[in-house]
Amino acid sequence: MSPFRVGHGRECITPPLGIKMMGYGHRTEGARDVHDDLFVNAVTFRAGEETAALLAYDLCFFDLPLVDKIRPALEERTGLSADCILLNTSHTHAGPRVGIWNDQEGTEDYERSIIEKSADALDAALQDATDSAFDVGGAPVDIGCNRRERTAEGKVKLGVNPQGPRLAEMTVWRFGRKGRPDVVLFSTPMHGTTLDGHNLSISADWMGAAVRRVEEQMPDVRAIFLQGCGADQNPYCEDASFDQVEQHGRTAAEAVERALNHTRQLFPLPLRYGMRQVPLPLLDDESKTWPLPLHGLRLGDAVLIGLGCEAFVEYALFGRSVSEAEQTLVLAYTDGSVGYLPTANAYEEGGYETEANRRFRVGSPFAPRCEEIVKRAMKEMLDALAV
Repeated sequence: MSPFRVGHGRECITPPLGIKMMGYGHRTEGARDVHDDLFVNAVTFRAGEETAALLAYDLCFFDLPLVDKIRPALEERTGLSADCILLNTSHTHAGPRVGIWNDQEGTEDYERSIIEKSADALDAALQDATDSAFDVGGAPVDIGCNRRERTAEGKVKLGVNPQGPRLAEMTVWRFGRKGRPDVVLFSTPMHGTTLDGHNLSISADWMGAAVRRVEEQMPDVRAIFLQGCGADQNPYCEDASFDQVEQHGRTAAEAVERALNHTRQLFPLPLRYGMRQVPLPLLDDESKTWPLPLHGLRLGDAVLIGLGCEAFVEYALFGRSVSEAEQTLVLAYTDGSVGYLPTANAYEEGGYETEANRRFRVGSPFAPRCEEIVKRAMKEMLDALAV
């Protein structure tokens, strides 16, 4: 049987000062300083002739045209095809603008740097491939909650809703490598919005603080955060300060450590992957559709599903409920983001997420029936990976 090998590469992608920041439409001033550096991490999985790769970025999100620039550059450098490369962004709102935002072009020089550093990180990960074991775990974590708060008038606003749907769990996938640092993927669905729109310092927010804390406590680990379906989940942000960023980072890192102390080993083979685009009808004109990227990766008894949108947490809960794998991880912001994907019920309730797509390139909310379409596509991907 072919050995299972895992590699890791990391490159700094901190932007130049003055670059416009992404995540708050009213924030027009450029970045004044750098609080903490941003990175792209590449992880490769290899078994026999099959290779898959996962790239994780300390960025808010990519639009689809930028993804279409990154992938060919990675293929040219490494020979890996698009369907075996997943791109996930952490959704930090303290990062730079890339791609199209509010009909304004991003910074082309910086985008070229992202593409080059992505290829460097992926090439390094391929060179770093080492025989690996695979174990998974999870632990409770509490750094935020559902943000769709209902007002006394019955409307929904961005606020705090502890009774709303949530997934307050830190999921970890550890790849124990012989003679090399372990690679630890960790994920929980939660916005990178501890800092508000007044912040003008570049930062990876609580996700970057958690990575730093894990690696400080465990020097033999390379930690990589993957963003889940957190479109309706916000961190506690009463202070909107870097002190609160560090507090969330410590809390998240402690959950990672608890999860790593109670893992179970899984068999990592076969290695399989799949990619497709799901046409989603638009609310304003259901005869028109917009492509939603959907990506899947199977490592034996574990499976990962990535959605190219800002998906409500219910999509993660659904994926876990219908998957037959022993461990299932559902991500959003994967292979780009086409906008918010609420549930059908959310349209009846109203709120920011049901109208926000008018500010994105898609120009319209998705039709409520898209929930059924996406869940069916997720189940089809899970079934295909299970064969």
